[in-house]
Amino acid sequence: MTSDKPELIIIGSDGFIGSAIKEYFLQAGWKVHSTVYFKSPAKGEIKLDVTRKEDFKQLPQGIPLINTSGLPDQSASAALMRKVHVGGMKNIIHWARSAGCPHVIQLSSVSVYGNATVGTGRTEAATPRRSRSPLTAPLPYGRSKARAEELLEKSGLPWSAPRLPAVIGPGDSFFSRQLKKLLEDKNRPLPPGGDKPVSIIPVDETGPLLEAILNHGPMNTALNAAAFHLPWKTILEAYAEAWELPLRTAKAGTIRDYINFSNPGRQMAAYYAAYGAEFPDNRIRELLGWQPSENWEKSIRAAAAGVN
Repeated sequence: MTSDKPELIIIGSDGFIGSAIKEYFLQAGWKVHSTVYFKSPAKGEIKLDVTRKEDFKQLPQGIPLINTSGLPDQSASAALMRKVHVGGMKNIIHWARSAGCPHVIQLSSVSVYGNATVGTGRTEAATPRRSRSPLTAPLPYGRSKARAEELLEKSGLPWSAPRLPAVIGPGDSFFSRQLKKLLEDKNRPLPPGGDKPVSIIPVDETGPLLEAILNHGPMNTALNAAAFHLPWKTILEAYAEAWELPLRTAKAGTIRDYINFSNPGRQMAAYYAAYGAEFPDNRIRELLGWQPSENWEKSIRAAAAGVN
């Protein structure tokens, strides 16, 4: 007896975003074939390393695939990032061609814009993808994500690539944790500024977004997909309130904050305060008819509550 549920494959369902996406699709009535890497597979899960082509032979054929795998640790070596992001995409493409996959969805990132991730009005048309530019040589995470996106675009497969900004939620590995460190630092107030918008997306919004893409069918393009575009100062105020921490801002910025590679949270705060990080997503909203459902304040409170 065959199932009448729609089916899909989720690569990396033991990650922060992948686990939320898996839970959403299960609740929405999908049959999910999920792969894990960091943990031992539970019943119904598949152990898969995206850098091993032979591992893909375990996957069912003829159904859509969502790739959430990647290295959230941006301090990892450039070689390892290429192996996972670029090598992994090559293996996905090879499998998808032989398996008759009707739709490959790559969970991409605004990091593909390289050093242009700071600023406002960073639309897809106005901001080039930077997979090889010498300007992005010190940015292996974004450069390798851009190369993976480029390979999928040139593959001839039916595809979609939503470009996500900072993803927040209980357990997010960078954004919320870094903000708490900054707010708890009694010796250094935050960099001044903060009136320009910064784009974020709650992890709970990624499932509905991906279901809207699946229902639409392959977009055959890469599009920004944020949920909220808020002044940086507003984001900081909401986190400070959730943690009951004071929000202290310096009267003047320092060049040290912009080149502080040993403290990526501080560096992020300096750039966001001065320039913003806005990625308009009008195109994907119009194409899919997708709108985020949650209140941004509720989402920030949930993300803040998930930080130890």
